[in-house]
Amino acid sequence: MFKTLQRKLTLTYSLWFFLTLAALFIVLFFVFKSMIYQSVSWQVEDVARDQAIEFAERHHLEGSHFKHSLYLSAFLSENGEDVVYRGTMPNPLRHEFIERVAKKENWGLTKVTSINGEKNYMVYAMEPVVAKGHRIGYIVIAKGIRGAHELIERWFILLFVLSLIAGSLSIMIAHFLARRAVLPVKHNYEKQRTFVADASHEMRTPLSVFSAGLEYLEAEESERLSESSKETLTDLKEEVSEMNTLISHLLTLAKADRDGIAVQRSDIEGIKMIHSFATYYHQKAVLEEKKFDFDLPQHELKLHANPVEIKQLFTIFLDNAFKYTKAGDQIFLRVWADEKNHCFCFSTKDTGIGIAENEQKHIYERFYRVEKGRARKSGGNGLGLSIAREIIDAYSGSIVLESKLNKGTTFQITLPILKNSN
Repeated sequence: MFKTLQRKLTLTYSLWFFLTLAALFIVLFFVFKSMIYQSVSWQVEDVARDQAIEFAERHHLEGSHFKHSLYLSAFLSENGEDVVYRGTMPNPLRHEFIERVAKKENWGLTKVTSINGEKNYMVYAMEPVVAKGHRIGYIVIAKGIRGAHELIERWFILLFVLSLIAGSLSIMIAHFLARRAVLPVKHNYEKQRTFVADASHEMRTPLSVFSAGLEYLEAEESERLSESSKETLTDLKEEVSEMNTLISHLLTLAKADRDGIAVQRSDIEGIKMIHSFATYYHQKAVLEEKKFDFDLPQHELKLHANPVEIKQLFTIFLDNAFKYTKAGDQIFLRVWADEKNHCFCFSTKDTGIGIAENEQKHIYERFYRVEKGRARKSGGNGLGLSIAREIIDAYSGSIVLESKLNKGTTFQITLPILKNSN
């Protein structure tokens, strides 16, 4: 249980650490990328603006101190008489610039392909050249950013490697923090579990003495007891029975927490065992004016399990069915074998009060009871289904619940404990 909790905490902590660091690295990457592109863009725009003024005055470009680092420096004429001072401007590139001018995209990023097939990204800027009040063309300045692009790629790889390192560190740190967080919980739980187990053992002896005293009183003094005294004696015996059941459940859960369930297994005859207590519940149904039917396979099923735990499973689900039904309701037990998957299956179905949909996810919690007032009257203590879940999980089985309020409940249990069928 605590290992599962520790794994969940480790996963949660490491996920938050990793997401936080990943978000930080992503922000750093885009900030760095934006700074590089923006720096080049500002430089190209400044050059384009200065050379547009220079060309309007002299109709010639001397170039700037950045001219040797430029990919393209040219005058894009309105009448098609372009002047290229640096680089080349093939027709596809010229058409692209004209289209961008039409779209008023006077600066941005574009991709060009050289004669030898190499691809390069460049930042461009276009400034209109105005002479005598008329626009005569555009100064086009473009600067390649292959170096900057490679720098950004290296920066990305560095951040990726750092992310992997940070992810590994976050798992280690999360594991350490999770273990520290679980320790006090585990310590308190161990103390509580020890107390429950010790208290349950200590209570068994006085309850046994008290139960024996009630039996003796009923046997020896029954003729002299009044009707009200006899009713009180019956109530006391029922309370002792409920306390014994509670103590047995507590000890079962303590054993499950300490050593686990389904440790000792043997080959058992399942149908023969089920017949023994199915007869008891049939008699119980007659006394409570309920209808109990069961459907068992005609042939014996050999199971590899602990007979006490399997019987306890049936007892829990059948007791629940009887507790939450009234006179005239029906209870049905069905047992079958899934030989293909080597599974032993059974289901209990009743027409009782049912379980509300919002309560169904809680019924396997310890001491949880649906309609607590009614459960208390029927003798429920909220541990039966918790024990059933522990047993089913110990056998790597499954449990399916179908229930509708005031219409009934069906539990279907599947356990991979079938050896063979004869």
